[in-house]
Amino acid sequence: MTRADILERLRASGYRLTRPRRALVEALLQAERPLTADELHRRVRRAGMNLSTVYRNLSAFVEMGWLTAMCGVNGKQHYCVQAGDGPSFSILCLDCGKINPVAAAPDPALSDTVRGLGFKAESLRVTLAAHCAHVCKGRSETR
Repeated sequence: MTRADILERLRASGYRLTRPRRALVEALLQAERPLTADELHRRVRRAGMNLSTVYRNLSAFVEMGWLTAMCGVNGKQHYCVQAGDGPSFSILCLDCGKINPVAAAPDPALSDTVRGLGFKAESLRVTLAAHCAHVCKGRSETR
């Protein structure tokens, strides 16, 4: 999703394009990985946005459908701009807690299995929890 697409969705939904809101959108677009609300707040607080406003905006953006919220370690939400309307796939590192988007779609058989269970999937988002192949900060090498 492009900056222009996002700003148009905000306008169409009745949101003013304030300096703090634009800063938050920019921080989300520039993020190299999914970020928590606290991480986003650190990036936009100079624009005058407090943490509760960051949370309110993130919630609204997720409802609009252009921002994805995914659960990380200890239930902490991480946010990233949706790449498109297709499925998304990511890997959650159980050692360092980082969520790593993967440029590959889950196998179509997964969608078939979900439909076979009687669900009508709105969208397909898969997050695999795994240990990093490399040694993360804070992880002991004796593992």
